[in-house]
Amino acid sequence: MKNYSLKSILAAAGLVLAATSPVFASDAETAFKRMDSDGNGKVTAAENAAWAETMFKQSDTNYDGQVSAAECDSAQAAHGNKVDQKASARHLQIVDTDRSGQISASENAAFAKSEFVRADKNGDGVLSEDEVEAQYKAMKKQMKD
Repeated sequence: MKNYSLKSILAAAGLVLAATSPVFASDAETAFKRMDSDGNGKVTAAENAAWAETMFKQSDTNYDGQVSAAECDSAQAAHGNKVDQKASARHLQIVDTDRSGQISASENAAFAKSEFVRADKNGDGVLSEDEVEAQYKAMKKQMKD
């Protein structure tokens, strides 16, 4: 896995977990290629959901079914990214809908689904590489707000 930040993880978390560290076009391109499991140049909702689940499981290092801010930070560090605790906290605040202080698998899946819908600008039910890149940029901005 090449330099995937939690933002890549969340963002394209599937457009989900990845939302915490800076993501640039090359990261979005790499994430897009990883999400596009059949290599057809499009990411379906099912591919996005599967990728988000994989990224969640990789981030849940204590295997308790929850991802904490510390695990978000660890995931960033493990992939060689600068840890941005503010962005991790912001991401947690956005995704943690039950306010438990951790992201559950169901919260992660719901966030991935909503981000997929937001990213699908033309409403065709699949994401192009341009749509993934635009969503990464939007999430980067959201994490700074």
